[in-house]
Amino acid sequence: MQNLIDAKLLMKVFSKVEQQGVMVDTPFGKGFELDGMTIASGFDGYDLYFVADEVTVTLGFHQKYHIDAKDEEHIDRFIQRLKRIESH
Repeated sequence: MQNLIDAKLLMKVFSKVEQQGVMVDTPFGKGFELDGMTIASGFDGYDLYFVADEVTVTLGFHQKYHIDAKDEEHIDRFIQRLKRIESH
């Protein structure tokens, strides 16, 4: 499951949402939202949070991530959203 999402893709999407999105409040603090993807960073900058499609992904130190999702279908929709945001 750890190889489902490319950490580089997550970092590219984080940067794009941060630059082009609107500022929002998240459960993780201040963040940004773009095209249904909400992102935020931890207070120390080591963790990045991604929330969309009933999925939360935490990207941590050394590009390791954790996926919190109900099922594979939600994860698939989340990955498709990442790819759409990166390509536009």
